[in-house]
Amino acid sequence: MSATMAPPVGASPVSMTDRRTKLVDASMSADLARIRSEYIEMPGLVLTLPQAARLWGFGTQPAVDLLTVLLDAGFLTCDKRAVYRRRR
Repeated sequence: MSATMAPPVGASPVSMTDRRTKLVDASMSADLARIRSEYIEMPGLVLTLPQAARLWGFGTQPAVDLLTVLLDAGFLTCDKRAVYRRRR
């Protein structure tokens, strides 16, 4: 017999994962909105990762996570000098 446990009745591993993802998205949404508004209010804003983390009061990994979301969404670009700027 297998030692793995079945999910609780009425729940599936997919639904539990979806709920966790929604919680992460909800907790990041305010920070993402704040970063977006800074880039919109200051069109010439160009930041390195350490500068972004310091400006918004994040640790390095949270800053990486947030900037990556904005890169993936096409809102920001990151050039070979590793600076983040708003995509034109």
